[in-house]
Amino acid sequence: MEYISAREAGDKWSITNRMVNYHCVAGRIKGAVKKGNLWLIPQSAEKPADGRRKKGVIQKEQETTVSQDLYDLYVQRRCNGEWPFESLYENEQLFIEIFRHFPYPMHICAPDGTMLLANEAYLEFAKISNPEKLYKKHNIILNPNLERWGIKDFVSRSYQGEVVNAYDVKVPHQEIVERLGDDHELIFGSLYQDMTAFPILDDNHQLEFVITVFITSRYYHDKEEIMKGKEYIDNHCKEEFDIDKLADIVHMSRYHYTRLFKQHTGITPYNYYQDVKLGKLKEKLCDTNLTIAQAFAECGVDYNGNFAKIFRQKTGMNPSRYRKMMIEK
Repeated sequence: MEYISAREAGDKWSITNRMVNYHCVAGRIKGAVKKGNLWLIPQSAEKPADGRRKKGVIQKEQETTVSQDLYDLYVQRRCNGEWPFESLYENEQLFIEIFRHFPYPMHICAPDGTMLLANEAYLEFAKISNPEKLYKKHNIILNPNLERWGIKDFVSRSYQGEVVNAYDVKVPHQEIVERLGDDHELIFGSLYQDMTAFPILDDNHQLEFVITVFITSRYYHDKEEIMKGKEYIDNHCKEEFDIDKLADIVHMSRYHYTRLFKQHTGITPYNYYQDVKLGKLKEKLCDTNLTIAQAFAECGVDYNGNFAKIFRQKTGMNPSRYRKMMIEK
């Protein structure tokens, strides 16, 4: 089977690369596979339906009306010399429509932590078919699992009126579905998300709402041994590669684990480790506050060591040229 990249699929379907990744994580693209940090899409795959929207003529007409209303308001405000999108705060229907169709899970809560509204992406994520069971009955602050999940400080600060970001948080997806969902289906795989919470203040600068957005940063959906290995490598990529330690984690011999890993991913654990390290290094090289040597050090490698050679082999250019190219984009 021939594959194309997520970017190529996005160009083919006229959607963003991020949206293609979203569909892959949601399992909407048949035959899509993840190699390292990249999604590969079967060349013959069809564009997935947008699961965030209901089908039907009535719904389509409503969306068209909302879009036209938004455009008309934009033109009106622009002609009056005012900030064009101020009208969103004055038009409840428009705000709710935009919130409802936002492509990433998000919810709105009251200052006491009571959930007031969740968008379609969040309802799908938590496997909730009847949101009425959720609204005004689920309290974020009173969730007894916050400390165990590692987000107690995140929640506490966000409900004190602070904009808070948390990156690459391992999500207890199964527990969330069991706690909030309707069918309690088994969730296979491990999910990591970036979370942002920001306050909405009233005219007296008092906290009125807290909006939280969740964006998937990593997702593993494979045999348990493969998932554990990938997670370990991702979380310890600054350390030296140790196949024996990796094999011990999954209770297999190094030979059998390497064979199993390659059978399911197409690459060896060490190749995956190199790809992860390379991805981290590329991110650090884009940070101009770091020197090239510091960027390497942040990834646990020496600029004068062997990994600089690996970088050139993988990218076709040296680190300095790569940084210059990314800055000029």
